[in-house]
Amino acid sequence: MNLENKKQIATVILALGLGLIATFLTGQYVQNSVTKQTKAMTKEYAQHTASLKKEMELNEGKLEALGQRYEDLVRLVQAMPKGGAAEPVKPQQPIDQNTFSGVMSAGKRAITIQVDTLSAIGGLLSPGDFVDVIATLKIPEGVKGIGKDKTKDVVTVLFQNLQVLAVGTLFKSIGGVGLYEDRQRTNLINVTLAVSPQEAGLLTFAQANGKLQLSLRSPLEEEEYQFLQVASWDTLTEYIMEKQGTKLSVPKSMADESLTIEPTVGSEDSESGDEELGPDIQIFRGGKEL
Repeated sequence: MNLENKKQIATVILALGLGLIATFLTGQYVQNSVTKQTKAMTKEYAQHTASLKKEMELNEGKLEALGQRYEDLVRLVQAMPKGGAAEPVKPQQPIDQNTFSGVMSAGKRAITIQVDTLSAIGGLLSPGDFVDVIATLKIPEGVKGIGKDKTKDVVTVLFQNLQVLAVGTLFKSIGGVGLYEDRQRTNLINVTLAVSPQEAGLLTFAQANGKLQLSLRSPLEEEEYQFLQVASWDTLTEYIMEKQGTKLSVPKSMADESLTIEPTVGSEDSESGDEELGPDIQIFRGGKEL
């Protein structure tokens, strides 16, 4: 092997060695670079994760606050009356059932009327019963200051389905034959009814201007009849004719008295002369006079 070949071999070996060294150094540089970048990315990821966690905790707090506010709004809407603003909810006081006010319903007022024993269903009323109030009212007949002291009696149903709160001083039903027998020996009985505020004033006015009577209702009946007619000779004859087929012939002047005001002195009707009156009462059945 000559010298020229030896130089070529040495050159190749040196080139391979330098290549290996370059490759090793390049690998070390790349590895260090990757490690450094990995550490930086890991640190950045950790910071980002911590930021996200903190933001989520803040959002959870906001969601809880919003949820609580939503529940408060729901309760406020439920407590709001229809057609009006919500009133502040007042704490309810415990109701003592042993007191008289404990037996009353909300929105009702207690008012006491005095009726005779027969007008109170013979004294058989008990607290908790329901009654209708019938009134015989003295209605003034005077016109423009003439005959202002003259009155006429009109019978009508004033109120329906009123609850009896108390009879005398009893506001809890105790019953017993002896109790009702004692009431039979009493001329007047105080009966306390549950009414609305407006009914309280009207009932007081009616008692001051007439006589009241009570009609006992079944506890199973809640219906209130409308357009009940004032009791008069006309309504009585119409009812008997419809239900019994019996016709009561009442003089026209008597029928007019029960519904209208008589003409005053000086009116045109008073100069028309006396009316011809028929028999007091005529009874018909099956189209034939009895």
